[in-house]
Amino acid sequence: MIDLLIGGILGLIMFSIGLSLEPERFRRLFTNPRVLLLGLTLQLVMLPGLAFLVCVLLDLPPDFAAGVMVLAACPGGLTSNFISYLLKANTTLAVSLTICNTSLSMLTIPLIVNLGLNYFAPGEGITQLPFIPTAGRIFLLVLVPVALGMVFRWKKEKLALFLQPRLRYVNIFLLGILFALKLFAPASAGGSNLLLHEIWIILPASILVNFGALMMGRIMGRLFGFGRNDQLTLGVEAGIQNTSLAFLITSTLLQNEQMLKPALVYAMFTFFTALLYGLWLKPGMWKVLKNEWKVLRFFSYP
Repeated sequence: MIDLLIGGILGLIMFSIGLSLEPERFRRLFTNPRVLLLGLTLQLVMLPGLAFLVCVLLDLPPDFAAGVMVLAACPGGLTSNFISYLLKANTTLAVSLTICNTSLSMLTIPLIVNLGLNYFAPGEGITQLPFIPTAGRIFLLVLVPVALGMVFRWKKEKLALFLQPRLRYVNIFLLGILFALKLFAPASAGGSNLLLHEIWIILPASILVNFGALMMGRIMGRLFGFGRNDQLTLGVEAGIQNTSLAFLITSTLLQNEQMLKPALVYAMFTFFTALLYGLWLKPGMWKVLKNEWKVLRFFSYP
């Protein structure tokens, strides 16, 4: 039941992202794609490289190292988009990176994950991700809901604008429930049985990967001449992954609850570190957030 819930929540999240897509805004972004290409490079090349380096240096157990690579292979998602929206950064870039990376993930996830499995767990009988079935599963559970969200917005724009901000909060709430079930449910019911000593093994690697990803957004964004809003979005998109997709890959496709545990530990703190990263880049947002609680708009019809 928990694995079915993962698929349902993932589909609803991607449908919500589809509701937010405005073709005109993306057309403007794609006419000058430098920042988009930089973001994809950070997510698809530099982040997996960073994760691999951290796992090797810390000599993580094979299952945990493979789990970190699964997490690094996953695109950003609802939470990273929400932080860019909350801090008034480049939300169009955030959603564009999510969609582009998610589309490419049909190929990149099996490639990165299998490379990680071959290095960290060779000959241990751990299942490899088959390319075609994995790509098909990602297409059905991730890309199809995005397309349905876009069609829904095209057909029912006013209703889509009403639903989109509300579904954002609903999805975050559902993600919290899913996280709690995986964390606290017994293994017989689909829980991960995460132990305290395992958290202490995984946590240093999680912190290093997250901090490194956030700083890559800042450093590379500044190096290529992009402003604070773009630097914020680049760091957040690299630093927060689609945890529900990582749950799906490890728990359902690989059927390995040990590999799921790095995603659980990572999800414990990355929302807060990404938020602090954004507030460090835009300190003026402290006052804005204090005076403007967006949840108060939850019941207001546009």
